[in-house]
Amino acid sequence: MAAGKLGDGREGGWTADSARWARAYLDSDVKGTLNVADVSSLAHVDLATALDGARTSGIGHEELYEDLRRQLEDGVDRAGNDPFRAGAVYDDFDAVPHTFGLVATARLYARATGDTRYADFAGQQRGWALGANAWGTSFMIGAGEVYPHCPEHQLANLRGSLDGKGAILRGAVVNGPNEASKLEELNGFPTMRKCAAAPPAGAWTDFDGKGARYVDDVGAWQTVEPALDFTTTALLAFALTAQADNR
Repeated sequence: MAAGKLGDGREGGWTADSARWARAYLDSDVKGTLNVADVSSLAHVDLATALDGARTSGIGHEELYEDLRRQLEDGVDRAGNDPFRAGAVYDDFDAVPHTFGLVATARLYARATGDTRYADFAGQQRGWALGANAWGTSFMIGAGEVYPHCPEHQLANLRGSLDGKGAILRGAVVNGPNEASKLEELNGFPTMRKCAAAPPAGAWTDFDGKGARYVDDVGAWQTVEPALDFTTTALLAFALTAQADNR
């Protein structure tokens, strides 16, 4: 797309290369959804736009849109069988970026095709990441009434607040719940300032279940370590949501 805008003669070759990679992805057995390791949904939308109705290397826009629907339907199916309508797997790593990835994919699909069938699902998933989940906590620091106070992040721990007020890592996104067995041992370093936060009532363990656990503790890198790729996925989801809402 950029090459076309710039009048670069290599556009056709790059588009053909992209189509070949897309074909390989669609034919593979490792297809996922938008997250830190799979950005196929972003590539699908750009390639479909570049193809502009044409077919290259045996692929056209319909196959690409079909895979976007596959990604979203996977989330819809999981949400339909979960009491809190979680579309991502939350007893493994990257539950929250996967969730924001579903939000972003729903918006990208709607923008590319005009099909808004996943709009409610996208809102549902955004809500899950921001507090409408079993633990009642937002997984974005500073968003909502309950959010991580003790992220495993050097600057936030050594120079920031330990009570969730004042100098916090505002806007950072954490992993969220993870497989319970992965939290049997927490990190501990000599210079780490001890920090553990409980929910407004009870304990986090009151809400654990389905093989998943959540802990807000500076040593719990498995649940409250923020990451740039987690946060950028959320920013993309919010930016696309804002664009859709302003139309």
